[in-house]
Amino acid sequence: MMILAGVIAAAAVFGYVQVVKGTLFTQKNTSTIQKGQIAMTKLVKEFNNINISSISAAGQTSITFTSIKNAAPETHTVSFSGDTILYDDDILTDQVNGFALKYYDNYDSTGETTWQSSRRIIEITLKLKGAEDVISEFKARVKPRNA
Repeated sequence: MMILAGVIAAAAVFGYVQVVKGTLFTQKNTSTIQKGQIAMTKLVKEFNNINISSISAAGQTSITFTSIKNAAPETHTVSFSGDTILYDDDILTDQVNGFALKYYDNYDSTGETTWQSSRRIIEITLKLKGAEDVISEFKARVKPRNA
């Protein structure tokens, strides 16, 4: 009888440990997903306010542009450095596993890694590394203002 009680207790402890591990894993990845959603929301809002004729430099992992959201136009740079995305010199998010920008002439065209005056759409791909190296990918397309 004592052996049976010991086996049941060991199984219960093992089950409890797995529940705790699962809860911690979920909490950490929830935090990663929230960070990704916040970063993507910021990027989409900023890119919506780009004057497309004012993009001065744009490549696969960075873009410099003039924002027309305020009364006075402001120049900003978004870039990928190490494991962070920078908005000017401020860290927008960390734990970045990948960041890519593609530029499209229209929704059906092929994505390019450089900006040209014919481009009208910017695609943002952001990959964040969460708990146990799980990668969460976020993707959005933005059509900047044509002003």
